[in-house]
Amino acid sequence: MALKIKWNDDRVRGATTAILLIGRDRLHRGATDNLIQAALAEYRADPQGYKENKAVWADAKELGPLTNPTHVAYYKNLQAAIEGLYKKITQAKRQFNSLLELDNWLVASLKNPH
Repeated sequence: MALKIKWNDDRVRGATTAILLIGRDRLHRGATDNLIQAALAEYRADPQGYKENKAVWADAKELGPLTNPTHVAYYKNLQAAIEGLYKKITQAKRQFNSLLELDNWLVASLKNPH
């Protein structure tokens, strides 16, 4: 029997928080190509480095170092899109069979957070 990742699993919240924090850092550095996919890849590749950075980064609800109006707008839209996803997966009681499936779903769902 495959391990299920349920909608209320900490791994779902952890992945979306990583998208926000790493995404915000990447936006600040100007690395905007495939932002969601790149943020998830960075998170999965170095979870310990992410934890160390998370300790010094501003909270995900804050804009942190973002000053470019385009990046600020994108980040706010991304925050709203992630909150919308939580509502959808909670209502549907969505489950995932693996972290890869979760990541692929997040990338597809957040492809265009406007």
